[in-house]
Amino acid sequence: MRFRAFGVGLALALVSGCAPRQPPPPGLAAADPADSCGPQVVVFVSAGDLLGEPPRRQRPPGAEELASELARENAAIDRLQIAFDALLYCRWTEVRVIRADAASNVVPKAEASVRLAAASGRLRADLRRAQQLRQRLSERSARLEAAVERAAPGTAAALLAERAARDAPVRAVASAPVALRLRPELRAPEVGRVPAGTEVSLRPATGGFGLVDGGLRAWGYGQLGAFTVLQQRRAPVTEAAGPQAELRRLAATNLVRRDNFAESLDLAERSAEAGFEPAM
Repeated sequence: MRFRAFGVGLALALVSGCAPRQPPPPGLAAADPADSCGPQVVVFVSAGDLLGEPPRRQRPPGAEELASELARENAAIDRLQIAFDALLYCRWTEVRVIRADAASNVVPKAEASVRLAAASGRLRADLRRAQQLRQRLSERSARLEAAVERAAPGTAAALLAERAARDAPVRAVASAPVALRLRPELRAPEVGRVPAGTEVSLRPATGGFGLVDGGLRAWGYGQLGAFTVLQQRRAPVTEAAGPQAELRRLAATNLVRRDNFAESLDLAERSAEAGFEPAM
């Protein structure tokens, strides 16, 4: 609604023949007009701003208070992840457009090289900003996890065991050539390929995808159905029961969200080093 009101005001000013420079909507920075992904940058920065400092308390918080704080932080991390994914997709599209323009001689090769260098610089600035947010999340979680452990003793050990079970990779073989993607989604940018018959390290993700580690030149998300698993995963840790179960569940989902953001950032950095997409 805030964007709609801003757009209506600007349209009326243009119709009247007087279009003064409009300030950005309250709480949002202005997009860089020279950056084709400027709006996505604005949304990403705004999502990061929601990760403010945790509340300062005079007394240790109770389980119910901590559960509410974890739920709010989970929602904030979800927004951050969505904004980061959208920004990366825009950067990937930007690179593809530049390369397509160069391949079809729409722009000279020299100009395309300059544009690619500029796009690479903007992407690296995005990744530096994401690293700062990752560090902020880590610092926040350290304080929050200590409070959760006081309210629900044993949670820290349970979460470590849960993460170990979730992250334990298995060996698998690609049954056919497999496209590797930046995110566990069919429409996500392709960042590599695994030839049929290649043995990889595979860790299940979401949406029927797995995080594939096939060495330095093969790293990304591939569809699980394209692999034959050579060993079975360990059974997951049993979920806690009793009055502390909800707090422990929220703490576990918070850890998963933070790990997912860190994982997507690591993969984006690997892709950026390789040119952000396979050679064309």
